[in-house]
This record gives sequence, structure tokens and C-alpha cells, in this order.
Amino acid sequence: MENLKLELIFAAMINFWILFFMFKHFLWEKLANAIEERRKFLKASAEADDIAKNKLEDAEKEVEKILNEARAKASDIEKSADELSKQNTAKILEKAEKEAVYVLERAKTEIEKDRLDMNNSMKSKILDLSLKLNSKIFSKESANKDFFEKELEVLTK
Repeated sequence: MENLKLELIFAAMINFWILFFMFKHFLWEKLANAIEERRKFLKASAEADDIAKNKLEDAEKEVEKILNEARAKASDIEKSADELSKQNTAKILEKAEKEAVYVLERAKTEIEKDRLDMNNSMKSKILDLSLKLNSKIFSKESANKDFFEKELEVLTK
């Protein structure tokens, strides 16, 4: 039995070496190349991942910077719009006040004109009425007319 066991061990060793040489001859280079390619791929993948993370961080910083600038610009635009609104409101109010003053002055001049027209109309009506009364009372119409015109001028001054 010892021989048998020794022969089996010897046969197993020969089989092992045959398999080892076949493996080394046919598969070793392919397996080594595949392992090396996988290492390179993993290394490149890790480097690409690092690069992508760095680019993502840079992009996030850039986005934050752009957002801050946009917020600042929006705030400036809002302030400018408020200022323009206040200026336009002031201009509109000033224009409205000027128009109101103009309308008021125009109304005053029209009222004064109407008052003067009424006074003149009343004077002429009073003069005509007085002349009619005097013509019935007095016979000389021209003397009465001169008298009333003088009195009317004194009254109107």
C-alpha cells in the first residue's frame, strides 16, 4: 500500500505539473493580461471618478457663484426699479400738481372774466333801464345819458 500511495502521490504531482505548465503556457498570459487590464481599468476608473468629483465640486462652486451674482443683480435691479418707480411717481405727482394749478388758474381767470362780463352786462342794463326811466321823467335824453355815464364811471372805479 505504501507503494500505491507513493505512486498516487507521484502521479498527482506529475498531473499537477502538467496542468501547471498547460495553465502557464495557454492561460497565464491571458489571465495576467486580463488582470492587468482590470487593474488599469480600475485605476483609470478611480482617476476618472476623482476627476468627476473635482469637476462636480468646481461646477457646484461655479453654480453657487453664479447664483450669488444673479441674486445680487436681481437685488440691484429691484432697487433700481424701486428708485425709478419713486422718480416716476414724483414726476407724475409734479405733473398732476402743475395741471391742477393750471386748471385752477384757468378757472379763476374764467370766473374773473365772467364776473367782469356780468358787471359790464349789469352796468349796461342798469344804464339802459335808467335811461328809459329818465326819458319818461325828463325830456332831454342826451343830458341824462351823459350824467349816467359819468356816475357809472365813478361807481365802477
